[in-house]
Amino acid sequence: MKAYGNVVCLVGPSGVGKTSYARRLVKKYGFALPTVITTRQRRSDDSGNYRYVSELTFLKMVNSNSFLEWGKYSNYYYGTLARSVERIIGSKHHCGVILDLTPAGCQRVKEVIPSAVIIALLPDDPAWLFKRLISRNSQPQEEIHIRTRLLNSYLKEVNLLACKKVYVSFSPDSWDDTFKAIEEIVFMRG
Repeated sequence: MKAYGNVVCLVGPSGVGKTSYARRLVKKYGFALPTVITTRQRRSDDSGNYRYVSELTFLKMVNSNSFLEWGKYSNYYYGTLARSVERIIGSKHHCGVILDLTPAGCQRVKEVIPSAVIIALLPDDPAWLFKRLISRNSQPQEEIHIRTRLLNSYLKEVNLLACKKVYVSFSPDSWDDTFKAIEEIVFMRG
């Protein structure tokens, strides 16, 4: 693996806002999102950095070491293409790369890129996550139920990570404050 520059890993349960905050970092600072390969179906709110493949294709990519990190979450495989991350870091047009990962994915990235910054986005009250997942109307009900059932074990995994924690409220009035907390973590490292 090549040397990497600014790599920021966002971790947190489904619906906490990782994608929204990642997009704000992309827009404001020129970070980029790498290509993510997944076996799940396309959702209405997906960004252009997803590629959808069969499970067989995904496993072939695992065997050919195509991924910086990969794992299974909510019955689907997800993986970050290593060459996509390398391309972003090698570009003079980007500030760095933003990864949206599971706790296990963060651990794998940290092994390969020790300078990566991990930021855990955690709900100030987990009860609002279920409501938010339903209101997004981007996933089947069955998938929403699977993700909410995983919430407690997921939060325990996140708490075991060596990371900075930012507590997120489901109040639009607090979103800018949350983003400022993320910015401080991203740009205060040495």
